Amino acid sequence: MIRPATAADLDAICAVYAEIFEKERAGERYTQWIEGVYPTRETAERGVGAGTMYVLEEGGRMDASMILNSFQPAEYYEMPWLYPAADEDVLVIHTLCVSPRASGRGLGTRMVDFASGFALGRGMKVIRLDTNVKNTPAQGFYLRHGFRLAGSRHSLHEGVLDTELVYMERSLA
Repeated sequence: MIRPATAADLDAICAVYAEIFEKERAGERYTQWIEGVYPTRETAERGVGAGTMYVLEEGGRMDASMILNSFQPAEYYEMPWLYPAADEDVLVIHTLCVSPRASGRGLGTRMVDFASGFALGRGMKVIRLDTNVKNTPAQGFYLRHGFRLAGSRHSLHEGVLDTELVYMERSLA
């Protein structure tokens, strides 16, 4: 079940962040996230507080989370989007995380499908997101789910993470 997150979910959300950091310490770093910088408990708290954090829970265990809103950072306005849309017609997926222990079970697909239904239910026309230029697994995942590459650029992500991002979008028309 995918549902809005509550304050009671914060520890589980942060545990997934920690699992991702641990996995990347042991192997290749795709996200380029930095532990203690982004994402942090404060990232999750802001999403929960704003009512924009969603979690996927199965069998009493939280295995995935994401933030859904219409907030487009400044860089989004510099992208040559394929599907121009007014701000209120755009849903942005932020910080979509799936626990490495739950990888390969289709949870990411379920999260993206939920985001699509969420957007369509609100009359939105486009879903946008960004991911690190080195996160080729995520880019491939999104391409397989109908997203198109709009461009890439350097960014100070969330005002704290100095990185190169790829920007992607999918039309809901």
